[in-house]
Amino acid sequence: MCRNKVISLVGAQKASLHPDDLLLLANFVMSSESFRTSESFSPVCLPRYNPSAFLYAYIHYFDADTYLMLLTTSSDAFYHLKDCRIRVEMVLLKSNILSEVQRSLLDGGMHVEDLPAAPNSGSSHLGQHTLPSESPQRFNEPNHAICGPAGLWHFIYRSIYLDQYVSSEFPSSINTLGQQKRLYRAYQKLFASMRDKGIPAAQNSI
Repeated sequence: MCRNKVISLVGAQKASLHPDDLLLLANFVMSSESFRTSESFSPVCLPRYNPSAFLYAYIHYFDADTYLMLLTTSSDAFYHLKDCRIRVEMVLLKSNILSEVQRSLLDGGMHVEDLPAAPNSGSSHLGQHTLPSESPQRFNEPNHAICGPAGLWHFIYRSIYLDQYVSSEFPSSINTLGQQKRLYRAYQKLFASMRDKGIPAAQNSI
């Protein structure tokens, strides 16, 4: 993990972690400076996984932002997990992945202008469509954004199966909290309209 972002998640298929538990783990690690100074082994309770039992977390920071967390049900697994961490760290250093993680952290998240254009997308731009001036969805500030394929400003994809979503960074034309809230409300209305048309929930991903 890097700060509160998941880089890679590996585990048994029947022991998947809920996003709420992942957030809890990230907050648990980042709230204590002691984890940054030395490797640690601590009991943790993950309510979504099992609210009546403890797991044990081995935590080791590779650098100021990136850390490895290994979970086990055994309270005696510290040295075994330490050996696993050493092997993982050797692979990460050899493949230069840690440097790539730091570079990605500096570059920020995904940007629509970095998306490849569709082969037959033509020259049409979504940005050419103008909403009426009285429309609440229209942003008041001039559009200075660098758009992606077909004039795309922003995207969001939600997986109901995983109960997670991924989205692009906001463009410069949507840079205030009010504008961002209006955009998310527009997504909510779009999702609600899809549900109103009788589309099964399992097929709704936007």
